[in-house]
Amino acid sequence: MYKKTVMLAIIGSLLAGSATVSAYESRLTPFRDVGESDWSAEHVYSLAAVQAVDGYADGGFHPLASMSREEFIKMMIAAAGVSQDASLPAGQLKDVSSDRWSYPMIEAAMQRHWIDAMIDSGGRFQPTAPIRREEVAYAMGTMLLSQAAEEQRKQWLDGGWMKERDARAFADAGEINGALTPYVYYAANQGLFEGSEKGFDPASPLSRQEAAAVIHRLLQKDAGSKPLEVTGFYAIQSYNNLDKMKLLDRVALGWWHLDYKGAGSAGLGTSGDSHKFNLPQGWEEVTSAADQSEVSKDLMVFANKSHQIEAFLADAAARSQFVQSVAATVNDPRFGFTGVNIDFEDLYGPERRNDFTALLSELKKVLNGKKLTVAVPPVNYYEGYDLKAIGATADEVILMAYNFLSKPDRLPSAPLPLVAETIRDTLAAGVPKDKLVLGIGKRTDQFIGNAEQATYASPASSSVEERLVKPGVRQSLAVPYLLKRVQYTDGADNELFYEDADSIDRKLWVARYYGLKGVALWYMGQYVEDDWQRIGKLRP
Repeated sequence: MYKKTVMLAIIGSLLAGSATVSAYESRLTPFRDVGESDWSAEHVYSLAAVQAVDGYADGGFHPLASMSREEFIKMMIAAAGVSQDASLPAGQLKDVSSDRWSYPMIEAAMQRHWIDAMIDSGGRFQPTAPIRREEVAYAMGTMLLSQAAEEQRKQWLDGGWMKERDARAFADAGEINGALTPYVYYAANQGLFEGSEKGFDPASPLSRQEAAAVIHRLLQKDAGSKPLEVTGFYAIQSYNNLDKMKLLDRVALGWWHLDYKGAGSAGLGTSGDSHKFNLPQGWEEVTSAADQSEVSKDLMVFANKSHQIEAFLADAAARSQFVQSVAATVNDPRFGFTGVNIDFEDLYGPERRNDFTALLSELKKVLNGKKLTVAVPPVNYYEGYDLKAIGATADEVILMAYNFLSKPDRLPSAPLPLVAETIRDTLAAGVPKDKLVLGIGKRTDQFIGNAEQATYASPASSSVEERLVKPGVRQSLAVPYLLKRVQYTDGADNELFYEDADSIDRKLWVARYYGLKGVALWYMGQYVEDDWQRIGKLRP
C-alpha cells in the first residue's frame, strides 16, 4: 500500500517567518496560487520538496506577499547552514531584543558582517520592515564575497564590480544605493539575481516567490560544488549505451539472479530468469568496455518474490551455498569484479529482517575487502529491511526512490517530494549519508483514457522522445511532482509523466542537497543523449 501524502508545510519554516502556520499534510496537491506555468514554480516546488519553504493553512503559498527583513535573514542563515549559538553584545541593536524569535538569525548575520549597511545610525535594524530587493542582493553579495579568496574579494571591491555594472546596464542602475552597489552586482554576477526590461527595481519589496528564487539559486550554486559518484546499472537492453561507461564510476552488471532450488540448495542463476537477469552472450565486450573506461565492476544479483526470496532467507543452509556461489563468481578472474551488488526486493513484512541482515554479514565475510552494495526500497513501504543494520554492514546503500506509482491516483513513480521524503526517512533510520546513494529510475508513467477507465503503460524512453517531436503534443511542468507532463490525443486522451533530463537534474540536486555519496542510474538502456549530457557534467 503506497503512502500518497507528503509534508509540504512545517512549523517555523523558512518562508513562514513569524507567521502562525501549523504543520499540515498535503496529498501532493499544488499550492492553489502557484501554477505550473508561473515563473516561480520551479523554485517554489523544489524548495517545498526539501521542506525549505512552506505554504499556509489555506492551501496557498502567497507568492506576491512581501517579506520582512527578519524573515529573509532567517531564510538566508538557514540556507547558508551557519551556527546561531554565539551571544550578541547587549544593546547593540535597539529594536531586536534577545527574546525575539529572529534574534539568533539576525545575531549570526551581524557577527559575519553580512547586514552592516542595513543598521541605521541609531542602532536599529527595523526587523519587521519589508526588505527591499537591493537589501537582499547586498546581504547575499556580502555573504558570497566573504567566502571568496582574499585576492578575488579585493579585486572586486577595488573596482571589478564596475565591469559587471556596465555589462548589466540596468536602466535604473542610478537608483541603487551607492553603499550597496558592489555587493548588489556581486549577487547578480553569481546568478542569484536577475533584472528585467525595466531594470533592477532596487527599492521594491521582495516577494515570497522572489525569495524562493534567490534561495533556490543559492542552494543550486552550493550543491554544484559537491561531488557525486555515479553508478550505472547495465541490465535489460543496455547495449545501446555501452559507450557511456566512460561517464560512470561504477557499473553494476545485472546478469545474475537468485536460484533457490529448495531446502538447503541455492546459488547464482545465469539463465531462464523471467525478469531478464541473465548472463548474455558476448558479455566479454561489456567487461572490456568497463576496463577501458577504468570503471569498477559489481556483480549484481536480483531476487524478488518470484524467486521464493522469503523461503530462501529462512533457509540457513541454502544461504550458505548461495554465499559460496557468489564468492566463487566475484573472484573469477574472467570478470574482474571489485564488488557485489545485492538487489533483493519484495520483503514486505518484518519476518525476514534478521535473516536478510544475516545474509549480508555472511557475504561481507567472504568478499575479502571487495565492496558490498545493497539496494533498498523506501523505508515507509517495506518492513523487511533493517536499514540501520544494513547501513552498518554494507559499504554502500542504494535507495530505490522510484517506485511510488499508484495507478488509481495517477501518482507517478518518482515525484520529487516523495523522493526527498524517503531520503530523509532513510537517513533518519540510520543509513549514513556518506554511504547513501540515490537511485534514479528513468521511467515514464502513461495513463490512457479518462479517470474512470484509464489503462496504464510504461513506454521506453526512445518511444517517448519520438512522440515529443510530433504534432499535437502539449508539454508542461507537472507540479508538485516536478516531472515533465506530456499530453496528446491518439484515439484516447494520453497523459504521461516523463523523467526527462530536467527532472534528472532536480534529483541530482536533491542528492547533493542532502550530502549523499552519489547516484545510481536504473537502468542504463533507458537513458537518452540529453540525460547523459547532464550526467557527464558530474565528471571532474
